[in-house]
This record gives sequence, C-alpha cells and structure tokens, in this order.
Amino acid sequence: MKKLLYPLLFIVSTYVHAQVGIGTNTPDNSAMLEVQSNNRGILFPRLTSAQRTSIASPAAGLYVFDTNTNSLWYYNGALWINTVSESTYGDMKSGFQAADHSGWIKLDGRAINTLSSNQQAVAISLGFTTNLPNATSAYPVQNTGTLGSVVGANTTTLTQANLPVATFTGTAATSGSHSHTTDPASVNTTTNGNHNHSGTTDWQGNHSHGSNAGGGQGGLGLVLSNGYSTVINTDFSYGELNVWTNPYALSIYDSGNHYHNLSVNYAGDHIHSVDIPSTTSSTDAGHTHTVSVSSGGSASPINIAPKSLIVNMFVYLGQ
Repeated sequence: MKKLLYPLLFIVSTYVHAQVGIGTNTPDNSAMLEVQSNNRGILFPRLTSAQRTSIASPAAGLYVFDTNTNSLWYYNGALWINTVSESTYGDMKSGFQAADHSGWIKLDGRAINTLSSNQQAVAISLGFTTNLPNATSAYPVQNTGTLGSVVGANTTTLTQANLPVATFTGTAATSGSHSHTTDPASVNTTTNGNHNHSGTTDWQGNHSHGSNAGGGQGGLGLVLSNGYSTVINTDFSYGELNVWTNPYALSIYDSGNHYHNLSVNYAGDHIHSVDIPSTTSSTDAGHTHTVSVSSGGSASPINIAPKSLIVNMFVYLGQ
C-alpha cells in the first residue's frame, strides 16, 4: 500500500496545478483526474447503510458503495441519493415486492417514527407527519385534495333517485262482480223527558159492565130494571140496571160494539234503542284498487372497483 501511495503522492505534489492521468498521458481537459483502463475500474469505499448514514458532515458529492443495497450512493449536500435507483424522494411505484427494498417503503399506513432517521426526515419533508398513507385497495389519482390522503370508497349504494325513470304497472286480483255488506252498530235515541202514549183499543163486540153495589131505591143503589128495590150484592153480567137516585135515575145499557180510549202515562226519562239493519252496496258502483309493486331490492352496496392487478405500492424515501 505504501509503495503505491508514495509515487501517487509524488505525482500529485509535483503536478498540483496540472491535470492528472492514470493509464493515460492526455487526460481530458475538463477533468482534473482521468483514469483509463480496459480491464480495471475505480473501487469506491464500501460501507454498510448504517456506516454510510453515520458519516459526520459528509461533503456534497461524496460517493460510497452501500453493501446493503449493493449500489453506489452520493451525498447531494442534504440527502443521500441512490444512483442505481435513479429515483427522487417522494417517487411512487407499484411492484411485486412484498416489503421495503432499496429505499422503497411500502405504503401500508405504518407510523413515521418506525422508519430510519433519514427516512423520517424525507417523509416529513413530503408532508407525512404521523403515518404513511395506506394504499391498500386504493387507486392513485390526481385531484385538488391533500397529497397522500386516502379518500372515497370502493362501493356505493344507489337510491331511488339514481334509478332510471320507469313506471311499474300491475293488475289487482279480481273475483268478478262483488258487493260489500255494511252492518252499523246499534244506536240509542236521545231522551225527551216525561211523555204519554195514547191510542184506542180494539172493540170486543157485545158486552156489559157489572158492578158489586148494594142498596135500593131508597139507598141510591143498583136494582133490577123491574123496579124492585130488593137489596142485592151481585154482579149483573147481562140486562138492564137502574141506578136509583133521588130524584134522578141513571141506567147503564149494553151499547153493542164500541171502543175504549186508552192513555198510558209514563213517568221519567227514557231512551229507545235503534238497530240499523245491514245494507249491501251495489255491485256496479265505480271504485278503484291500489296496487303496490315491490322492487325486491335489499339496498346492497355495489362494488365499483374495476378489474385490477394485485400489487404493492411503494414510496421512495431512501435509506
């Protein structure tokens, strides 16, 4: 190592203000150092990712080979850049990889603080402060919303307003001409206070009126029509009776067929119950029937997600 270093230091110190060529005597005018070879290359320092990110105050343009990612990295003055990926922080891609790889972080909604310090800084610079977006069952789209937001749904439920304009018609079941029977309930009339009922009895043919009266001509009683004043106590069912008075006499005769007036008094308020008879409607009367037609639906959500290829989504945050 020392044998190789001394001649190199000699050349550099001798031609500090001149161009240096290794493997060539005519280096390119734009290069301070040009290395040419047809069977060898330049070997950069080989570091793990942890060693690379632990370099204190790396200079802009510093190159190292990362043995974890198997790629050449350089520091751009703020962040480490993977030259193999040729990606910029914040780039997004889909892939069949199952997990993080080469600085590409799976968008699975994980917390930002679970990432490396360098990845956390990049994620925060992209606007992710708490969690990464969860791209599961989501489709990327450019709109006026917040970058990284996962919005909307893959299903929708139609309402009646979303259905096509249509008229459902149907015919009600019928049994031909028919009628409807109505039987109202009994009702009571209102009361009208005390009142009488008047009428005339039917006549009953020839008949007489009897009496149990005693006395005679001098006793103002009832006697036989022959004038005898014999005191009697009997019912006379037929014949002429004389009522002797002084000086007048009253005779009650059989008057043949006749009527008797009847007056029935009823004291107190009362009501009359009226039973309204049932009635039957006409079979020819015009009427309508309401028909309800069920749509048979159950308001199940409709899957609006298109046919898709299952992949994972990644964002490039570096190591």
